[in-house]
Amino acid sequence: MPKIPDDIVKRIQDAADIVKVVGESVRLRKAGVNYTGLCPFHEDRHTGNFIVTPKGSRKHGNQYHCFVCGAHGNSLDFLQKHDGLTFPDAVRYLGHMTCIEVDNVPVNYTPPPPRPAPPPLPDLLIPRPYVSRTIEIASHQSVPFIAWLYTLPWNEAQRARLAEVIWMYCVGGWRDGRVVFWMIDHDGNPRAAKLMQYLPDGHRDKQTHPGWIYNQDGVRQRLDPDRHNILKPLFGSHLLSRYPQAVVNIVESEKTAIIMANYYGGHDQQLWLACGGLKHLQLESMQPLIDQGRTVWLWPDKDGRDAWQEVADKLGYDRCRVYTHFFDTSWTEEDGDKADVADIAIRMMRTGDKPRQTGDGQGATEKSATASDQSGANSAPTPEQQKPEGITDEEWAEHLKIMADIKGWQIAHPDEINTPFLDPIELQDPRVREWRDKLRRAHPMKWDTIPESKVEGVKAVGELLKDHPLAKKLLKTIGDNDNEHKAKE
Repeated sequence: MPKIPDDIVKRIQDAADIVKVVGESVRLRKAGVNYTGLCPFHEDRHTGNFIVTPKGSRKHGNQYHCFVCGAHGNSLDFLQKHDGLTFPDAVRYLGHMTCIEVDNVPVNYTPPPPRPAPPPLPDLLIPRPYVSRTIEIASHQSVPFIAWLYTLPWNEAQRARLAEVIWMYCVGGWRDGRVVFWMIDHDGNPRAAKLMQYLPDGHRDKQTHPGWIYNQDGVRQRLDPDRHNILKPLFGSHLLSRYPQAVVNIVESEKTAIIMANYYGGHDQQLWLACGGLKHLQLESMQPLIDQGRTVWLWPDKDGRDAWQEVADKLGYDRCRVYTHFFDTSWTEEDGDKADVADIAIRMMRTGDKPRQTGDGQGATEKSATASDQSGANSAPTPEQQKPEGITDEEWAEHLKIMADIKGWQIAHPDEINTPFLDPIELQDPRVREWRDKLRRAHPMKWDTIPESKVEGVKAVGELLKDHPLAKKLLKTIGDNDNEHKAKE
């Protein structure tokens, strides 16, 4: 039998669609520009190990690769190694698929059906002590990223809240000085953590690739990530339940989220979350925000606005929009074409510019006259400053005093607060959960700052809330309404 000419083999290789060829035997799903599935060459249970790169990709296009067993090749290789075809039969089969005539020899071949999907893997849940430990490391040893944050030209109000912002976002440290950005879902469950090395000047050390906590020596063996489904919620998602009425601003990097959260403050009015990169804004991580009906502003880097506009259009969620006014009014050539909003904010702090409130509540810029003017420029009114209707001045004054007492307790007992998302009050004292739920039902915008865990102070804080004159009034109203509703039933 004559040999198949090399030029025909090459034409077929170039024309064959690796996604279609592999997809006949493996269930694939799109993941960015690539496709992933269970590797057919070993007993795989994690869809992220087997990657199929389609035609047209600049690197490793029209190939498949498994990061566990090392299987690698093109369409011809797949048909030979997986389906057992000889090389000529594989060429003939692909020739039939691509409408390229090879010879008159028939090929009697039917691709095997994809193997049944295995039972879904349990979601990886990282024990909370891991979070506490990284925060403890950051408090006892130098982490270049955190040290750099303190060198920025914050005004007095910003500098005063920086430590709280770092703690609130669960920014920790690793043994080698890398910063740890925890990804904790809106229910307070630690799901993943990104470890990144920063230089003393605040730039990422590009000689060191970012790592994941579940792949670190000693941790991987205990967590066994290969037998779990790994979720990666938006950085800062654990704050959503604490601030249910806040507008959500999403940026690309965790670094930017931290800087902007401290720059503006007012977490009850606006939260800053990060997706981890230009191409990491996905429906899966956005779904909790959509389910909660949150107002979402997307703040991509300057060179990523078109890409994120496409994502926003695909989401089809009318409360999610790309915010460009800040760049349009504040960006200068000095910032560069790849600048993010934090780069501009840092430059503004150094040059004396400050944000002003525009009609939509977001920041533009104007030149500050004095340092004292700048000190309060970024603060927004908080719910505690807005007295609800039907509450007397005396009751409101008592409310403000109690909130101040609770805030003072937080500052005076930092060692008893392990991490911001833990809530032993609600776990240990069911009365508090009931009070908080009722208060939130009555005034959902007013009670998102009732404090979280205090451990030894559970009863003390519980009694504060129980005896709160405003709480009594609200609870009595709610109780009367509930009794009236039950009577009607």
